[in-house]
Amino acid sequence: MNNIVLTGFRATGKTSVGKALATKLGYAFSDTDRLLCERLHAPIADIVARHGWPFFRQAEAQLLRELASMTHTVLATGGGAIQHHAEWSLLRTHSYVVWLDADLATISKRIAADAASAAQRPALVQGLTAHDEIETLLEQRRPLYAAGSDLRLDTANDDPETLAERIVEQLKRMANEGRGKTLRDRAKVAAKG
Repeated sequence: MNNIVLTGFRATGKTSVGKALATKLGYAFSDTDRLLCERLHAPIADIVARHGWPFFRQAEAQLLRELASMTHTVLATGGGAIQHHAEWSLLRTHSYVVWLDADLATISKRIAADAASAAQRPALVQGLTAHDEIETLLEQRRPLYAAGSDLRLDTANDDPETLAERIVEQLKRMANEGRGKTLRDRAKVAAKG
């Protein structure tokens, strides 16, 4: 197994679960939002205010192409990274993708409780309340998360350590069930189980 990629909407635990999982696996940990902020020398809100969402998404797509060659890494991706179809396919070539999901109420509550959230992430859909924006984006992205992932975990009621352990257990099951099979074949077995 080369890499684990975590996808899902904001506030579903990608960074916290990713750090815990990387520690358990002895892998490096990276976060695409953090990498983009470092590369572009500004917080996401400033990047979007200066250059717009299309510029940010283009930089994100380029970063995903570059990260496709990473090894032994747990990667937390931005919630919209799944929309880069070609780059996502390339990233999946050597990665097991875990979709961290939560219900609308949990996501809304977590975002509202995070004072830094609004400063970090400007609205994607203008003219909507935060709750309505989340609902709209979840409707658009959930089919992409489902199609672009090998495993879905609901994060509403579990802490990051528990979720990381569940991923490790799934990886062990796949290894035991699929000796000699490709990563993608093992993922298909896991998805059916």
